[in-house]
Amino acid sequence: MIKIFRKVRRKLLSKNEFGKYLTYAIGEIILVVIGILIALQINNWNQREQMKKEELKTLVSLKESIRMNIAEFDYIYKAQVVRNESLQKAIFNNISNKPIGYLDSLINTNVRNYTFDPSTGIYSSIINSGKIELITNDSLKNRISRLYDRVSDYQESEDEITEYTRDHLEVYFIDNYIIDPAVLAGLKKRSEEEEQRDKAFYVKTFSSPKVNNMYVLLLNKMSDVMIKGKELQSEYATLVSELDDEIESKK
Repeated sequence: MIKIFRKVRRKLLSKNEFGKYLTYAIGEIILVVIGILIALQINNWNQREQMKKEELKTLVSLKESIRMNIAEFDYIYKAQVVRNESLQKAIFNNISNKPIGYLDSLINTNVRNYTFDPSTGIYSSIINSGKIELITNDSLKNRISRLYDRVSDYQESEDEITEYTRDHLEVYFIDNYIIDPAVLAGLKKRSEEEEQRDKAFYVKTFSSPKVNNMYVLLLNKMSDVMIKGKELQSEYATLVSELDDEIESKK
C-alpha cells in the first residue's frame, strides 16, 4: 500500500501537478489519521473487553468466597441462637421438674463458645491488588469494601462473650461443679442417688443469685450477637443476590 502511494506521488510530481499532489498528500494524511484512530479504537475496545473479563472473574471469585463464608456463618450463628435460648431457659424457666439429661445438656450448651472465622484470602487479595476498582457498579463496590467491617464488628461481640464466659462462668463451674465428667461424656451411668444429688445441684446452681446475675449479664452481651448476626446474615444474602445480578449482566 505504501509503495502504491509513493508511485502516485512521484507521478504527480513528475508532471508538475502540484495542486493535485497537495490534494493527494492531504488525503493521504487523512487516511493515515483515520487508520490510527481506527487502530486506537480497536485497541481501546480490546482493553475494555479485557477489563470486563477481569471484572467478571473478580465478581465470580468474590461470590464463591462469600458463599463459603455464609455456610460457616449460618452454622455458627445457629449455634449462637441455640445457646441464647439455652441461657434463657436456665434462668427464666422452672427446671426443677426437668430430666437430668436435659439439665446436663443445658450446662454444656451454656458454656460452649462459638467463633466465626471467615476465609478472607480471596477478599484480601482483591482489595490489596486493587482489583476491587475493576468493579464498575459503585454501590456494589462500596458494599463489598464495607463487608468485613461488619464482620469485624460481629466478631468483636463474639469475642466479648467468649472472654466473659471464660473469666466468669467457666471459673465458677470449675470451682463448684461436682458432677463426674465421665457421666457427662456418657462413659458412665448415674446411680439413682447420684441422679438425685446432681439434680439438686443444678436446681441450687440456677437459683443462685450469683449465677443468675452472671447469666443476665451474659444474655445482655448475647443480645448484641443476635442483632449483629441477623444484620450480617441479611447483608450476606443481599450481597450475594447483587453479585449474581451483576455477574449475569456481564456475561
